Amino acid sequence: MFDRSQLQDQDRRRNADARQVAEALFTPKRVTPEQSSRETPASSDERVRRPRVLAISRTLSDPSQVGDEGPISLKEQMPSKIPRSQFARIRAWRRYGMTSRQVAEVYRVAVDEIERILR
Repeated sequence: MFDRSQLQDQDRRRNADARQVAEALFTPKRVTPEQSSRETPASSDERVRRPRVLAISRTLSDPSQVGDEGPISLKEQMPSKIPRSQFARIRAWRRYGMTSRQVAEVYRVAVDEIERILR
């Protein structure tokens, strides 16, 4: 059987080995002169990696380019009615500090519609 001193020696060796392995993991990598000079391709056969650039689609700044639909009227933009299931949410928003105008912007309705719900 092992005596106590032999077991302690084995534990010390295991701890030392584990410490060395851990230190090796976290030491900074050394850069060799060969690696630093290889950043540029040595021959024309090697492809140079170019960054990807995504094209930006053009936005139409002139409203006449939009089409034949014409401008959208205010009534078409705003729904005529907010569902009753949303009334409690609107009241809670107002209680916690949102203005009627902000709530109207969320639902894309007129401020009058929000005021009507709050009455």
